[in-house]
Amino acid sequence: MTALEAAFDELRGLFRETTRTRLEEMTRCVDVLEAEPANRDALRKLARHFHGLAGLGTTYGYERISELGEVAERQIATGTMACARWREIIVAVSHEIEPRD
Repeated sequence: MTALEAAFDELRGLFRETTRTRLEEMTRCVDVLEAEPANRDALRKLARHFHGLAGLGTTYGYERISELGEVAERQIATGTMACARWREIIVAVSHEIEPRD
């Protein structure tokens, strides 16, 4: 493995760690939105997290994460309040960042 490949692997690992933390916060936002659908702060935070995933996934070799982030972003932008779907996307992203053998 070259130094460049090692550095990229390290960055991918950091992306996975920060994404796990992001997913926890996103889950909390969805919990809040299920209890309080009009909570603009939780919706804004959730949108920001999905936007981050949409922009960063492909950068680190996780194209599917970018796709999932874009789908959720569109739902939020169009006013589609779909907490169950957002949870599905959060779970799907979680599966994508798990190491593959």
